Amino acid sequence: MKEHAVMIAGGGPTGMMLAGELALAGVDVAVVERRPNQELAGSRAGGLSSRTLEVLDQRGIVDRFLAEGQIAQVAGFAAMRLDISDFPTRHNYGLGLRQKHIERILAGWVSELAVPIYRSRELTCFGQDDTGVTIELSDGASMRANYLVGCDGGRSLVRKAAGIEFSRMGCDNSSILAEAETCVNKCQPSVV
Repeated sequence: MKEHAVMIAGGGPTGMMLAGELALAGVDVAVVERRPNQELAGSRAGGLSSRTLEVLDQRGIVDRFLAEGQIAQVAGFAAMRLDISDFPTRHNYGLGLRQKHIERILAGWVSELAVPIYRSRELTCFGQDDTGVTIELSDGASMRANYLVGCDGGRSLVRKAAGIEFSRMGCDNSSILAEAETCVNKCQPSVV
């Protein structure tokens, strides 16, 4: 049975960032992710805030994101654009970058830190005792950890099994996010 100090259920942005932070602190950490790779179906988050860019800069990896994203003044309040270009930070802007790219870049960083990522495996259940947590995976394997962290989204098995409520009180709006590509017709009309 493989053992780690910390097991993270979920390899999205939160799970990958936590794995990187723990690895930098010298903690034996591993990630369990149900997807076979970082590819995402559909659209999710569309960028990074100024503060997030500052944190990534503190970790020495912000340039990886800046190289792939689009810098923009994206702050706003009540449908009004706010210019933050005079804020006292090296990153006084937002960065347009889709979550699929954010996740891929974070996964590359975490791999460089030698964090094991157990892919194509889903956490199915876990049991806690006085010395840690035993984790059962969808492939029949068992793992052991001192701590289990649920970074497995809003429908988190870890959160539900631990009895932690997820109240959606106050959420009375919804949004639609889409990615679209345009195709320009290169055919010129015939002149008769």
